[in-house]
Order: sequence, then structure tokens, then C-alpha cells
Amino acid sequence: MNSHLLVPLIGVVSGLTLLTVLAVSGRKHAAKRPFVIFLFFMTLWAALIFMMRASLDMEMALVWERFALWAILSASLLFFRFTVVYTQARLNKYFTYSLYAAYFLVLGLIPTGLIAGGMQSAWYGKTPEVGVLFPLFVLCTNLFIAISAVLLKKHYKSTRAIDDRVRDQYLITGITLMIIGMTTDFLPAMGVKVFPAGIIGNILFCVIATAAMLRYNLLDMKVVARKGATFSLAVLLLFAVFGSIIYLLSYFSRDLLSPVSVTLTIIIVSIAALLFQPVVTRLRLTVDRWFYRERYDHLQNLKRFTWANKSDLDLEQLTASLVDTVSNGMQSRAVYLLLPVPASGNYITYNHAGLKNRKEIHFSANSPFITAMTQLNRVVDFIDLDTIPSLAEMPARDRQALNDNDIELMVPLRNNGHMAGMLLLDSKISREPYSYEERRLLQEISGDLATNIENANSFETMKRKHSELQKAISGVVHAVSILVGSRDPYTAGHQRRVAELAREIAREMGLSEWQTTGVFISGLLHDVGKVSVPAEILSKSGQITASEFAIIKNHCRVGYDILKKIDFPWPVTRAILQHHERLNGSGYPEGLKENQIIMEARILGVADVVEAMASQRPYRPALGLVYALAEIKRGRGVIYDADIVDVCLKLLNQNEPEFDRIMAAAEADLGTVIDVTV
Repeated sequence: MNSHLLVPLIGVVSGLTLLTVLAVSGRKHAAKRPFVIFLFFMTLWAALIFMMRASLDMEMALVWERFALWAILSASLLFFRFTVVYTQARLNKYFTYSLYAAYFLVLGLIPTGLIAGGMQSAWYGKTPEVGVLFPLFVLCTNLFIAISAVLLKKHYKSTRAIDDRVRDQYLITGITLMIIGMTTDFLPAMGVKVFPAGIIGNILFCVIATAAMLRYNLLDMKVVARKGATFSLAVLLLFAVFGSIIYLLSYFSRDLLSPVSVTLTIIIVSIAALLFQPVVTRLRLTVDRWFYRERYDHLQNLKRFTWANKSDLDLEQLTASLVDTVSNGMQSRAVYLLLPVPASGNYITYNHAGLKNRKEIHFSANSPFITAMTQLNRVVDFIDLDTIPSLAEMPARDRQALNDNDIELMVPLRNNGHMAGMLLLDSKISREPYSYEERRLLQEISGDLATNIENANSFETMKRKHSELQKAISGVVHAVSILVGSRDPYTAGHQRRVAELAREIAREMGLSEWQTTGVFISGLLHDVGKVSVPAEILSKSGQITASEFAIIKNHCRVGYDILKKIDFPWPVTRAILQHHERLNGSGYPEGLKENQIIMEARILGVADVVEAMASQRPYRPALGLVYALAEIKRGRGVIYDADIVDVCLKLLNQNEPEFDRIMAAAEADLGTVIDVTV
């Protein structure tokens, strides 16, 4: 079958197919009926063209051609009628009557021969002989289409419904293709040697228009254009590569079908196939940069935001970066991030970017708006407030809060069925509605954003709990210190000095800040058991008897019993119990040896001895730092831990100023020295 017969036949088949699909799957729409009639006339026109080109008799071909002219003129009028109903345009009645009058005038001229006077053979088949009023027919046919395009353009600019805007884009694109095709159909009749592609253009238009009528979630036409540009560039690039290869092969090899050339071709094609995807990816980025220009980098930052900020656990910093990135990427006039308050569950504006002269946005936890947004798992448009039943029940004050801030999009940030927060986007700077692509991007990243926010929230909660723990521990230590100091001021000061020295030793040993804090707390409480020792024994200025020393030695056990009910996050009570144990088992109260004694207790044991000997005691004057260091050096590895002794000697050996500094630090306020570090 010749191509000039095959093309109109394809038009008939595609038209009937589209009519069937539209009848079975079409949505209820006021414009559906005129669109179906328009589609029927387009199919009829393709059938009449087929009959005209298949006819062997020129006179019979002229009859079919005149019927085809009637069909295409009627299809143009019906598309105009469909556009009026679809856009709900209100046209001046006299203008409308004039269009109908022009239609009937041209329709009456078709049989007269003034438009198509006869048929003639052409290089592609048959073509009508142009009558004197043929330009009037072309003008009238294109007039209906042009007016339809204007109405669709006005509708596109006026509507805020994204579904209608995308449909308008597709219909306008289809009209463009149809006009180009129809023009190529008319030009041969006017003597211009161009292949008539009217049916091809009309087939494409019918397919595009039917798809727009059937579906709402079409790709934005800008996305289609970008994908088409990327594909076209990739095809041109590969064509250039393979064209060069074929040229070179034909130049160097006489027989392109030789085993060598075939093998080379297979190898080159295989390599090109491997490289094709990276090339397309690179071309897509290049085309996107052309389309988006200065906005490109902002959009890329938004796409990368979730994984690039996954490790950012500072909630304030994370959310500030988030609203700025969304605002720049979406070109929004303002962006609000609402987060729930832990205590009440109310949603308040936690961070904001853009316009500053807006009112604060907040919703109560039991607001129908919050309930609906928690259940929805998609981007919500402001026009959905009246169409989604759960949102239609919003209180007037909540709706007013959205209206006052010109909110256009609402994005629930959900993770595992829980709403971690919500993004509210003001209208765009350009006042254009947000495209499907922009909404889809917000939807894609919303889950990851929720995860990032919940991780940062969890970290904030953990920091808050640690702060509360710090306050609780500080309170306990402070209270116990006051209790000890009220009975024995010397013991209270001794505990602070031992704690400070033990902390410095722990740091010098390379212990973590967490372990170092545990050592410090243990030092502050290590002699709390002395509250059970009679005051006259603690303050005795003379030699202590064996029985009195036995009472004093019991303070380790008493201190342990006093504090054992407190659930410290460090081994404080064990350190208190063991701080007088020695490596060789000569210590008390249990005579533990070597690794039976925990590290914290071994550090306290060394710090306790150094401070006690270097400082003044109630029953003797200070022996001095040199004497104290000599004592732990003699006991190194026998009664005292060798590593701890070495660190202490390194820290204090012949260094009175350093020792004085550490002792002075111990006199600082207790509330300022306890720092629970994560």
C-alpha cells in the first residue's frame, strides 16, 4: 500500500480507537460531548481523504475531497465549540453569530467549485485544483482554531487549577501541530512542493487532546519539552558518532559487510551502548541548566538537601537551611515550617523564610486541619480546601490564617504514619501556580525531610534530658556537699580538691569526657560516708587510736550505702566503695586486688593520697607536694596503679603552680563545675 493511502488509514484507525477509549474511560465533563463530536469529524475527515486518494476516477475523487473539506471545516467549528464549553468563555453573541454565519457561508461555497474546482495529479498522489475562494476556506478553518487557541491561552493565565493549566498546555501544543499539518496540506494545492502532513499533525493533535481529556496527572509541558530536547541532543550526538564511523569505514573499506567491518561495528556499538546512559544524564543536566538558568542550582540543592543534611542534628540550623532551600528552589514569596510542640502537640511556626510582614501561623493539635493533614499523604493545594471533605470542615480561624498568609501549597512531612511537621508555601514570586514537577519534587523529598527533622528532634530531646540529668546530679552533689560541709568543712573542701585533681589525671590519661565527668562526680562524693564518723574524731588534733581509725575506715561502706539507691550513669558508688583499696590487697573495706578495683577508684586513690599529704590535716601540718609525690612513686605498681602514678607525676612533678591552680579550681562554685557531656 502506498504511503499516501497508509497515512489516512492510520488516521481512521487512531480516531476510532480514541473514540472508543474516550467512551469507555472518559471522565464526566461538560465539554466531553462537543469533544467527542469533534473527534468523530476528525476521524471522518481521515476516512474521506483515504477514499479520495484511493479513488481511480478524478470526478469521484473530487466528490470525496469536497466532503473532506466539509468535515475539516466542521471539525474546526466543533473544536471551537468544545473550547468555549471547556473554558466557560463568555463571548459576545454577535461575534459568535458572525462565526457561525462564516461557517455556513463557506460550507455553501464548497459544492460550487469556487473552493475546489477539480482534481489533479501530484507527485504524492491527488490534490485539488484551487478555486478563487480557496484562501477564504483556509482562513475560516484556521480562524476557528486560532480563536480556540486564544481562549485556551486566556484560560491558562486565569485559572489556578494545575490540572486545567496542564490540559491547556497540551491542547495548545496539539493545536500548533494541527495548524502546521493543515498548512502543509493546503500549500501543495497552491503550488508549493511540500508533502501534505495534515493527517499526521491531526493524528498527533487528536492523541494529545484525548490524553488531556482522559488524564489529569499529565507531565507539565515544560518537562516534556526538556525530555524531548535531551532525547534529541542524544540522538544527534550518537548519529554524528555513528555517521562518522560509517563514513570512515566506507572510506577505508570497500566492503562494509566484510567480517572486519562487522566486528568493528559491533564493538563500537557495544561501547556506545555502555556510554549512552551517562551521555543522556549529562545532556539532561545541561538542558535543565538551559531551561532553569539561575534557578538551576537552587533546585539541585533542594534535590540533594535530604541526604546532604542527614547528619545535621542541630534542629535550628537544619530547619533554617530547609526553609531557605525550599524558598529559593520553588521561588516562593515565603515558606513556613510548622512543628508540633512536644508538650501540647500544637503546631507552631518553628522557622520561616521570605516575607517578614506576615502573621504568625499556628494550629491547635485537635484542629480538623491538622487531623486531615496527618491522614493525607500528598501535597495539598489551597483549592483542595473546598473539595476534600475533611478539609472543608476547617474552622474559620484556621482558614483565615492560611488566607492571610496567601498559602498556596501545604506539604505534610510524614514518616511511618506520623507527621513530623508541615511546610506551608506562599504563592510564587512570579504569581504563577506551582507546576506538577515542583509538587512532585516536594512530595518526593517530604518523607526524607520528616526523617531528618525527627532525628534532629530526637537529638534535641536527648540534649534536654541530659540537661535535666545534669541539673539533677548537680543538685544531688550540691545537697550532699552542703550536708558534709555542715558537719566537717575540711572534708567538704578535701572532696572538691580530690575531685579536681582526679579530673585532671583522667584527662591526661586520655579518658573520654564522659568517663572524666564520672571520675569528677565520684571525687566530689567519695568521703560522703564520713557523716557517720563522730565530729570529735574528724576534728581531733592528736594521734588517732586504732579503734577510732576502724570507725573512719567504715566511711567507704557508709558512703556506698547512702548513695546506692541513686542510679548514676557512671560507677560512682563502686568508686566510692573502692577508693581506699590497693593493688596488693592491703586496702579496705574488702581487700580487693589489681583488676578487681575499677579504674575510677584507682584514680581517686592516687588523687586522694596526693591531696591528703600535700594539704594540712586537722591532726598535722601539710607535708608538701614533694613528699606526696615521693609517696606514690614508692608505691607505684605495688599499691598504686603504675600508669596513673606516671600520669600524676608528669602532671605535678616539681610543678607547684600547676598543683596550686588545680587546688584553686576546686574552690569554684560547685554548680559551675559539673558538666554532663554526651
